[in-house]
Amino acid sequence: AEVNPAGATRWPVALRPASLAGALLDEQTNAPIAGARVAALGTDGTGPETTSGADGTYRLDGVPADARLVVEASDYGAVEQPLGLQTRLDMALKRSVVTGLVQDATGSPIEGARVSVADGSATTLTGPDGTYRLLGASSPELLIAASGYGEITASVPPTGQVDVSLEPERIRAIFANIGVLGDPERLGRLIEIANTTEINAIVIDVKQDYIYYDTAVPFFRDIPGMVTPVFDPAELLALLDENDIYSIARTVVFKDPVVAEARPDLAVRDEVTGDLWRDMNGSAWVNAFDQELWQANADFAAELAQLGFDEVQYDYIRFPSDGDLRTADFGNDYTEELRRAAITGAVAVGAEQTRANGAAFAIDLFPTIALFGNDQGIGQTLQDLAPLADYVCLMIYPSHYELGNIPTADGHPNDFPAETVTYTLEMAEQLVPGTTQKMRPWLQDFNYPAEGYRPYDAADVREQIDATEESGASGWLLWNAAGEFEVEALRAEG
Repeated sequence: AEVNPAGATRWPVALRPASLAGALLDEQTNAPIAGARVAALGTDGTGPETTSGADGTYRLDGVPADARLVVEASDYGAVEQPLGLQTRLDMALKRSVVTGLVQDATGSPIEGARVSVADGSATTLTGPDGTYRLLGASSPELLIAASGYGEITASVPPTGQVDVSLEPERIRAIFANIGVLGDPERLGRLIEIANTTEINAIVIDVKQDYIYYDTAVPFFRDIPGMVTPVFDPAELLALLDENDIYSIARTVVFKDPVVAEARPDLAVRDEVTGDLWRDMNGSAWVNAFDQELWQANADFAAELAQLGFDEVQYDYIRFPSDGDLRTADFGNDYTEELRRAAITGAVAVGAEQTRANGAAFAIDLFPTIALFGNDQGIGQTLQDLAPLADYVCLMIYPSHYELGNIPTADGHPNDFPAETVTYTLEMAEQLVPGTTQKMRPWLQDFNYPAEGYRPYDAADVREQIDATEESGASGWLLWNAAGEFEVEALRAEG
């Protein structure tokens, strides 16, 4: 303050504007944005707010010092900007909501189609009428996929409306084990099968006991001896892409003996011996209740998707079934409810991280869960898991069923391959209606080494394939652990 000659005191005062006005416009069309929430919030989170008018304009009075402007509009998301001393602030907002319709080639709506931005930061599913509303769509392109259909990329126009039609895609796969992957000649034979028959996909064994390439996932790199590289993923995927072969990465989750031996704190224990519990083949298992394992396997699935595999398939996503489970100590009550919660949790995390990185997600399940509707003591139910996966691979091996499991079979299911496949898929659809498009079963292309079980030939394999296709399933996978297949069962290419 200072005193002038007349004796008056003058106090310097800095005036600050307390009003703000402006207009909200669409960044691309320049159209006004009506009905948006506009607020000027101080450091305590309070301040005046209003709603933009039909012409997109707004006015705020009583703006606090050091305020930030917050704008929320249903089709544009939320935007914040610090306020200085300006009294007018016009904003051009970028539309972040995309709406549309997904249908098939006949014009029928597709329910449950996945619509996402390319980086996976926003995703949604279509409703029963095939429509969707995707929030947070900041990318100029969308990825749209549905079980049983091919994935497409669609550009987002200024209108924010994206309607698409999807074409059916049926995956028909054979299995490549580690012996095949490490032998260029044997791998070449499988590629030749794909190039000359109806086969259009190969299931790649990436993790079973060991990881067969140089993974960067810290959890598994810290397990001594776990990483034993046999193939280079980039080279393998380039070879498959060159031959237009769909790639499926098969990863074994909870039958993980190398991890169990190195990390006994994560293993199933034997309450009698105090050592690791082992199944009938002497293999230790990790404990599916432990969420550290859920995340480690989800991280691995994410890496597989990032490497470029089209699909990640979880196998042994369950509790153990063979061995003396009476002595198994899981460190938890071993009820069906808790088993189901654990397996569902692990699948949910894996599915989320796989899809977020651009690949489809599949699960291998015991087929008997479709017949009986419970978890069969292993934590798997179709009711829990089918909604979480893009594809459900029931392991429909007729030799593994018991006499009486298939009412339509006049004898052991091993002698009735078509009836076994048909009945199992029918029961799955009855148990969880609307999942036929997700079904892509494993079929038996091997002989069961037990007395009284007849060997399988090309006709038996073909019967299973035909039964699967007649059911409306989205494809099939042939299992032969040795990588030797009944090529005569396959139709020629095209």
